[in-house]
Amino acid sequence: MTFERGRGVIPSSFFIFAGLISVVGLISCNKKAGPSSSTGASEPSALVKRGRSVYQTQCIACHNSNPRKVGALGPDVYGSSRELLEARILRGEYPPGYKPKRETHVMGRLPHLKSEIDAIHAYLNSNE
Repeated sequence: MTFERGRGVIPSSFFIFAGLISVVGLISCNKKAGPSSSTGASEPSALVKRGRSVYQTQCIACHNSNPRKVGALGPDVYGSSRELLEARILRGEYPPGYKPKRETHVMGRLPHLKSEIDAIHAYLNSNE
């Protein structure tokens, strides 16, 4: 069976194929994303969400709200190592051998964030 459209003729198999493609697309869109990982999963983990929250409330006065960008006083911090975060946040220093992005040394110690280091690290190293 064929359907006429305009000047051409469209075979019914085209409509069946288009319908199957639509169904497959809808099914794949409705799948729930698994935990966030380096493979690019879209749903962030609870740790990443908590880290984002801590970063947005504690860090953006100096660092950019987007950690990949330079802030008003602080450098971009995306991809920071746990060692660097612990040294800067808890002790106000740099790890041995680390070359700072900025020489200002404005950042003070924030010892109240000790329990949040893992969450901040997870957020700064996520694809958020």
